[in-house]
Amino acid sequence: MKRHLINAVRMMMLLTYRFFRAFPRKRRIVCLSRESDRPTTDFRLIRHYVRQTHPDYSVVILAKKLHNPVRYGFHMIRQLYFIATSQAVLLDTYAIVVSLLAGYIDVPVIQMWHALGNMKKFGYTALSSKEGRKFSTASLLNMHRGYTSVLISSKSFISDYARGFDIDPSIIYEAPLPRCDLLINSSYRAQQRERIIREFPELGRKLNIVYCPTFRKKTPANQTQAAAALADAIDYDKYNLIVKCHPLDDLRINNPHVFQHYPSQYDMLFVADYVISDYSTVIYEAGLLDLPVFLYAYDWPDYSKKRSLYIDPKRDIPTLFTDDAEAIVRAIEHDDFDHAAYQAFIRRNVAIPEHGSCTARVVEHVFDLIAAR
Repeated sequence: MKRHLINAVRMMMLLTYRFFRAFPRKRRIVCLSRESDRPTTDFRLIRHYVRQTHPDYSVVILAKKLHNPVRYGFHMIRQLYFIATSQAVLLDTYAIVVSLLAGYIDVPVIQMWHALGNMKKFGYTALSSKEGRKFSTASLLNMHRGYTSVLISSKSFISDYARGFDIDPSIIYEAPLPRCDLLINSSYRAQQRERIIREFPELGRKLNIVYCPTFRKKTPANQTQAAAALADAIDYDKYNLIVKCHPLDDLRINNPHVFQHYPSQYDMLFVADYVISDYSTVIYEAGLLDLPVFLYAYDWPDYSKKRSLYIDPKRDIPTLFTDDAEAIVRAIEHDDFDHAAYQAFIRRNVAIPEHGSCTARVVEHVFDLIAAR
């Protein structure tokens, strides 16, 4: 039954796409995202760069989370129109219309993905795991099919991405996400820090520890206890503890000292003096900011069974990896962190271009693919 329904949807999409193909194709790039209801930083940087360097082209950003299937269905019709009438398609996540129409879309489709670097197994390498999709669902939805190119932050991840997307490694292109340009820009970082502290003056009075846990599909049984242990270990005369959750996570710590209620547009990494994470790729962003990073793996025995990682965090990431919140706070207080080793780890996994910007590398690759058609 489900297969017949998906096939019917695919046929309707194909007919709609072919109808829209009768419209003139414009000098335009369309960007699709389910990560947010607002244009992401990466797409906004791409739009700005295209305006400066290719003024005869426009960039349309279609960002919408899948909150309501019916409303999203109408959104997909809009996606089909812009795919059919644009010169290229950029994605930062799985897009239903692109994969279901794989083989029919006749312009370059570039999968940029939304995570900097990689840690967790995803896509086809996570099928049938407790944190991944079912194989039958991936097959029905033609998951991650139809890509012309897949961007990657470093060639060190080629094998991981080839398996995760189930693609030929030859279509993988080394180009870190555009937002890397902001993370390595000292002037921008200072501006963002000043902006946040103007809004929240208390964050300028102490050192800031930013806690960035990864998103878990199912809340761990010991999450509340572990979060409370971390909050209780902090000396609030010296430090602020700021919680920076994944957009889909609703973690809240029951402690009045914890700073966790603020608008999502404020990226608290820019006021961080220390970062605590676990299995999140935020560790690469923190590394580009040259911040000390510590890994609070309170649910590692359970998580490692549900969701395998491509790397061994205990062995491959040169920092403290522990389920002991007090040990992390002691490391912070004694500045027990090897900056040189961690920066070497970041350089291996995020290949910042020697010349030009990350945004330029992405955009010029898109235009190379357009020209090759």
